[in-house]
Amino acid sequence: MTEIQAAQATVLDKFEFQILAREKMRAAIRVTFVTLLEEEVSAFIGAQRYERTDRRQGQRNGTYPRDLGTSVGVIHGLTVPRTRQGFRTQLFERYHRRQADLDQAMSAMFVYGASTTRVGEVVETLTGAPASPSTVSRVFHTLEDEFETWKKRPLAAHYRYIFLDGTYFSVIYQQEGQKMPILAAVGIAEDGQREVLGFRVGDRENHLAWEDLLQDLRDRGVQQVDLFITDGGAAMLKALDLKFSTSARQRCIHHKMDNILSYVPTSQRDQVEADLKPIFYQQNRDQADQLAAAFREKYRAIYPSAIECLDRDWDACLTFYAFPKTHWKTIRTNNVIERLFGEVKRRSHKMAAAFRNENSCLLMFYAVIRSLKFQKIAVSAK
Repeated sequence: MTEIQAAQATVLDKFEFQILAREKMRAAIRVTFVTLLEEEVSAFIGAQRYERTDRRQGQRNGTYPRDLGTSVGVIHGLTVPRTRQGFRTQLFERYHRRQADLDQAMSAMFVYGASTTRVGEVVETLTGAPASPSTVSRVFHTLEDEFETWKKRPLAAHYRYIFLDGTYFSVIYQQEGQKMPILAAVGIAEDGQREVLGFRVGDRENHLAWEDLLQDLRDRGVQQVDLFITDGGAAMLKALDLKFSTSARQRCIHHKMDNILSYVPTSQRDQVEADLKPIFYQQNRDQADQLAAAFREKYRAIYPSAIECLDRDWDACLTFYAFPKTHWKTIRTNNVIERLFGEVKRRSHKMAAAFRNENSCLLMFYAVIRSLKFQKIAVSAK
């Protein structure tokens, strides 16, 4: 990549981050307003939705859509409740008087694990009255409840591809920042649609943690996976053998090449990589095998440890050749899931040094993926 291309990529990454961060902020503001509008109309008529009580002084009468201008863009189609007695909300006027401060506070409520005291302050600012504990609780846990529902949703029985990987985020434990591991699975369904299937806290080197994640996929309906794309972690591979023993597996070629080249002196790596990389970009498996044989012959005497590394798990590196050619670019690496990790990390690095607790980190992960739109892959080509 040239310096100009690198500069353009950096600008694009910053631009993409700004777009996604604004989407996440708008989602947090929408969730807050929908919850508080419901609380406000309940107070106006003296009853919660569907509640039967002698205190009721009116009836709900549907909703109407309203666009809300914010410091992070327009939120379209916000549903505002009506009543037969002419309910008029004051939230919008109060919001616009302190827009920037409230935007930041509402984002913190749902992503950084703001305290219930801080949530109560936001609610009071918007409603003009002290917030009851029940109101604070409902606002504070709205995204948490949505996340809990998402984690339990049923999955498709058949996925063409599932990508597995893990990463680390900084979380505060006992007033000290520590690395917390998260394991995740991203699937591509029969129609080519990508989706995050699940994620959880778990050590990448612990096969029981991977077993738990894979068993969760099975419990929610996954029966058949044509191909798993993974790195070479022994714990993950052991779990796959136990939970999806009949599925094919593709070893991420980027990880594999890095492993092989680590056995080559730095000054010689460019030359060796120039011979190694084309193996994975041939027209078919036979041609790839021929190049691999030539590579072994050329370097076995010079870099025997590198060739031993190449031979370990080698067949799994070329599995992608058995699948549709138009999918090779997608399935020969773990880039799909690594880009997902990158999006979350860019946001968390920008907005906070470390998460206050595990739950805040998991909510940030969920807040990011719920705002992403994944591109489909073509499924008809062979």
